[in-house]
Amino acid sequence: EGYIYPDTYFVNSIDFEAKDLIYLSLDNFERKFTNLQSKIKNHTINEIITMASIIENEVYGEKDRKLVSGILWKRLESGWTIGADATLLYITDDRTITATDLQLDSPYNTRKFQGLPPGPICNPSIESIEASMYPTENEHWFYLTTMEGEVIYSYSNEEHNMNRAKYL
Repeated sequence: EGYIYPDTYFVNSIDFEAKDLIYLSLDNFERKFTNLQSKIKNHTINEIITMASIIENEVYGEKDRKLVSGILWKRLESGWTIGADATLLYITDDRTITATDLQLDSPYNTRKFQGLPPGPICNPSIESIEASMYPTENEHWFYLTTMEGEVIYSYSNEEHNMNRAKYL
């Protein structure tokens, strides 16, 4: 995961083989990522793509992706857990997180364990990859996404908990 670029692919149904689509999508990823790859400064390619995959599943829109990227990198670099719901949802059977899920002993449980998960959780778009590479620094430490898709930012855990009660 992470390196098969999500895109529309046109294939010939007469001689189509599944492996052809894999190679086509991997080549597409390489074409789109090659120009960015040389600009990576502080992280490995796997770290950038893993973070991009989390961002892809956490929020939508360029501005929010870059702001959330800034929050997640700041948490990571400050020794916090990154606490991304998307990583827990990656290993659970449905689209909800239970109290039991929060206790899972998995490196994908970024609420419990520090650091990035061992690898990407989806195939991120170029927009999420760029957000991962070029985060917007900000003073927020917390965020949540409302049911309508609006992202609400908080400076403190207390403010975040109030926003959770208000919006979720």
